[in-house]
Amino acid sequence: MPEIILDAGHGGHDPGAVGNGLKEKDIVLDLALRTGKLLEASGATVKYTRTTDVFVELSDRARLANMLKADLFVSFHVNSSANPASGFESFIYSGVNGGQTAAYQNVIHRKIAAVFSSEGVTDRGQKKANLAVLRETNMPAMLIEYGFINSPKDAALLKNTLFLNRLSKATADGIADALGIKQVSKDDFAGHWAEKEIRMVLEAGKMSGYPDGTFRPDQPLTRAELAVLIAKGII
Repeated sequence: MPEIILDAGHGGHDPGAVGNGLKEKDIVLDLALRTGKLLEASGATVKYTRTTDVFVELSDRARLANMLKADLFVSFHVNSSANPASGFESFIYSGVNGGQTAAYQNVIHRKIAAVFSSEGVTDRGQKKANLAVLRETNMPAMLIEYGFINSPKDAALLKNTLFLNRLSKATADGIADALGIKQVSKDDFAGHWAEKEIRMVLEAGKMSGYPDGTFRPDQPLTRAELAVLIAKGII
């Protein structure tokens, strides 16, 4: 199975971008761990540049990935801007011209962009940059900017546990698809017009035994199922 390095940016004394009561280092660590858990469930080998609130030098992040001979390096970040801005974007090394790295970016970016777009957040596009973790890694590498921390709209989404679950699932799905990893389980409501609402019910009830629309999203409820939902205060 492919080996993946997930890199939560910043950490320790370096908070990264700060805004709207959030610190970049906390958000990206949360997202990286959620994403890694999903990938591990599919059988992938996942390593992290950090799993706690510690600072790791940029060169050490790349050195770890190179030492492990990973198949893919993904760095998690949240943007910030001096001027009002909002949106999601991803980066690969500016020296890359097409090839596997660009192909991976296409797949992963598209999956994550769909989640942001469902909330009216702009897709700022697939870009290239001369960033250290992209330049110094020997394998395909991608850096993801999950919105702008100083945007009230983006920050509100990044404070929402349900939205973070959706982002991490989209990221894991994108990585799995790019690397050809067969996922252990795939809910059949992914991409459904009511996906957001179904996930809200799942989050509220923590899968506690009531009908939630997971496996038959377009089938009607029975009166008994409706009664259960009402009794549990879900509807």
